[in-house]
This record gives sequence, structure tokens and C-alpha cells, in this order.
Amino acid sequence: MPSKWRHAKNYGHPDVAYDFGLPPPERARLSALLNEACHVFHHHADGNWKTFYKDKYASLLAAQIEAHPGLTHRLLRSGERVIQMLTYRALELLERPRTEDAQDV
Repeated sequence: MPSKWRHAKNYGHPDVAYDFGLPPPERARLSALLNEACHVFHHHADGNWKTFYKDKYASLLAAQIEAHPGLTHRLLRSGERVIQMLTYRALELLERPRTEDAQDV
């Protein structure tokens, strides 16, 4: 039976301590990244959440995904819209170099 696990909703305040099975220092960095992204998304909906911001946070998340491939599944199951959106964008960014390299051949 599928799990119904979800992280607490993150509206940008207060910070959420995310635990996706990473070691403590990396867990703290990932939590800071996700909290900042959720804050910008929810509290700057007046137009500040632009592609630039999404790509900025997604590229930082992509580095975490590269270091911990099992993290993708956990991020997508979080139930948090912002985290899921950034995860999908991070996966797109990770695929881009491989696609561009394949076209050069």
C-alpha cells in the first residue's frame, strides 16, 4: 500500500527542518535552500518569483540531487508544491547538458 507521508506545508515562515535522509550538515543546507525558495515563492508573489529565481534554486537543488540520486523520489513525495516544482526543474537542468552533448556528436 502506498505511503501517505507528507512534509509539513511550508509557507515561508517559520522555517521547516527537512529530513530527507541526508547527513546533518547537508540536511541543514538543503533545509535552508528549500525554506528560502518557499519564502520567495509565497511572500513575493507580486512578481518576484521569476524564471531566474526558479532556475537559481533549481540549480542548487540539482547539485544535491547529483550527489544523492535517491533524494529525487523523496523530494517529489514531499507534498510541497514549491519543492516538487523545483525538483522537476532541477531534473530538467540535469538533463540539459546530456541532451546538448548528444546533439554535438
